[in-house]
Amino acid sequence: MNKMLNSFTVRMLICTGLLTSPFSAYAAKVFMMGGATAEANNEIYAGLRAATSRNWTPNTSIYTNCVTDWATTSCPRVAVVTASADTAAYGDNVYNNDDATTGALSYIKLFQKHGFAPKHITAHADNYSSDSYSGNAAGDANIAIINQADVVFFNGGDQSRAARTFLSNSGADTPLMAALRARVNNGSLVIAGTSAGTMIQANPMIGEGVAYGVLYFNANFASKPVGSSTGLKDDRSGTSSLAYAENAGTMKGFGFAGANVAVDTHCNARGRVARLLAGMRNTAKTQGICVDEDTAIYLNGSAASVFGTNGVSIADTATATFPTASYFKVTGAQVTYLTSGDSYNLSTKTATSSKSLITRPYYATYYDSAAILGANEITKSLTWIVDSTTTYNVGTAPTPVYTSGATYPSSALAYKIKFYKDSNTKGYYSSGKYSAVRVLVDIY
Repeated sequence: MNKMLNSFTVRMLICTGLLTSPFSAYAAKVFMMGGATAEANNEIYAGLRAATSRNWTPNTSIYTNCVTDWATTSCPRVAVVTASADTAAYGDNVYNNDDATTGALSYIKLFQKHGFAPKHITAHADNYSSDSYSGNAAGDANIAIINQADVVFFNGGDQSRAARTFLSNSGADTPLMAALRARVNNGSLVIAGTSAGTMIQANPMIGEGVAYGVLYFNANFASKPVGSSTGLKDDRSGTSSLAYAENAGTMKGFGFAGANVAVDTHCNARGRVARLLAGMRNTAKTQGICVDEDTAIYLNGSAASVFGTNGVSIADTATATFPTASYFKVTGAQVTYLTSGDSYNLSTKTATSSKSLITRPYYATYYDSAAILGANEITKSLTWIVDSTTTYNVGTAPTPVYTSGATYPSSALAYKIKFYKDSNTKGYYSSGKYSAVRVLVDIY
């Protein structure tokens, strides 16, 4: 798309929100990827390296950049957790072996390619009673790795399995988790993850279901205990029910993303800003972070920076209302969409864009999506409204129709999501990338 730019010089522009009292905990260093991170996305892995005290530039055409002896390596030492995999055997396989079908690199190759020295944490849901506890060889070895690592990375899969691995039935920390939490709390470690490994950084964490389903079930997520055999799925009406397939659940997570922050992933590809807003109401959080695929956000205390191909949606419901209804509704939520080079402060709610302020909108028409919960549609609506002379867009979420299994009744609503702006809403654009600050969002 051709755009009229005022200058070839990229300007740093700050959009300041209303100041509020800082939330209670933004102490951790957390590098959260949204899933489906390309192995060649050097920007993301360079951002992760830079978050450590051992940053350098590797030769990404080889897989032997770093020695794996942590006593002698100058590379960032990454402990790779594969606990979101279903078994220890599968986790060991993805750590050590390339995928013969997809060609995906093993974790040991992937991290060496990007300049890290990896070691594997062997704890999983099927061996956590030994490998997450001290007093045995495997557990003691895992704790020693945690105590030496510069980065601990959690893989994708099912975050309830990682909770099972690192937390006891009561939700208390295992010795492995206690070692991890001590390192995070004293600032000597970066927590990283992708997909499920990002989701678990909130507390409570959310998961399962689809965006339409959580609206239909009015953000009534199932509260699931650690160790549940059905994970985060809503099994309150049985495993053949519509709720089991379409609704979401909550479970105790790690909480490193901040005490008042909800987290979601695969955001743009799966229309999950809607699930995030519903999850925020359910878990009583007024800030939420939804990370797109092949994208990452680094939280260093309250300061956040964006890396990668797509973007991160940051939601704020502090001044929003949730009208009483038999289905989910929200009025006046604020959503900020940031892309590579942008930053955000969670305490001051201040966004900083590396792009040029839009002063002459490009579009003279509105964009009303016919499938607003489809891939890329919410992001398109957020960025369109800040580059348009129109005052609002309204997208429609039709009722999903399935040919087998449980399905929605004919009376189910076609939801509407309205995107609109006020004097605090700003848009930025440079080199094919948008940022949209403080767009107002209603769901009804």
